[in-house]
Amino acid sequence: FSFVGNCEIDLEIKRYFCRAGVKSIQIHGTMRVILEPLIGDMPLIGALSLFFLRKPLLEINWTGLTNLLDVPGLNGLSDTIILDIISNYLVLPNRITVPLVSEVQIAQLRFPIPKGVLRIHFIEAQDLEGKDTYLKGIVKGKSDPYGIIRVGNQIFQSKVIKENLNPKWNEVYEALVYEHPGQELEIELFDEDPDKDDFLGSLMIDLIEVEKERLLDEWFTLDEVSKGKLHLKLEWLTLMPTAENLDKVLTSIRADKDQANDGLSSALLILYLDSARNLPVSYILVDALFH
Repeated sequence: FSFVGNCEIDLEIKRYFCRAGVKSIQIHGTMRVILEPLIGDMPLIGALSLFFLRKPLLEINWTGLTNLLDVPGLNGLSDTIILDIISNYLVLPNRITVPLVSEVQIAQLRFPIPKGVLRIHFIEAQDLEGKDTYLKGIVKGKSDPYGIIRVGNQIFQSKVIKENLNPKWNEVYEALVYEHPGQELEIELFDEDPDKDDFLGSLMIDLIEVEKERLLDEWFTLDEVSKGKLHLKLEWLTLMPTAENLDKVLTSIRADKDQANDGLSSALLILYLDSARNLPVSYILVDALFH
């Protein structure tokens, strides 16, 4: 999905004597459209679902934004916040589902059961670039590396290892995978700095290979940088409808209990909140408005 367009959006806040606008918007991303279920009558398709497989790229050309950001309550406005709002609606596991016939089970389409769970062992890196400098760049130092891991709209951030080009994190994360094939594991490494963090490399791993192998324990060469590699252990876990293997899973987890701060998962509990009735009326907001 790629949209590049000019527009004319103007905003004026007279109380603060400021004006702002948008003169162009660009958005690029991979969008999946699912037509299901198929039915025997017109329109042949029961519902339409659409979502981005990962966070899209967004670029907004603002005009007069400097004055607008001086307004109380709007000083946090940025492209990143707008992109986060888009992600909350349209990046997996979030989706828009439009029913085309009345009898379709919309809840099952809007909140599907995950295809699997990806367990990410974020272990260590080697030979990273040294980004910190001293004496106005004359002396080359080390880096303070950390990683950002993404699967769809799920984001994890590792701890920072100070002054180390061969850091060891030994952290474990678990991410739900809703669309397969299609979703990928995205990893970016950064050097923490007081002003702006420096980029240390990235990885993009297709989950098809992980599902096929069930367990991958490899060193991966970092992309977009001249050197550096990352050691990962990736496990693909399939959801089982019964608890017959639960004791075996619990035994395995106890052996690895020190690898994750909040422990590793043994099962997945899915709750669907259908509706609510006869809730008490709240007057708190109305009372606050009158005061």
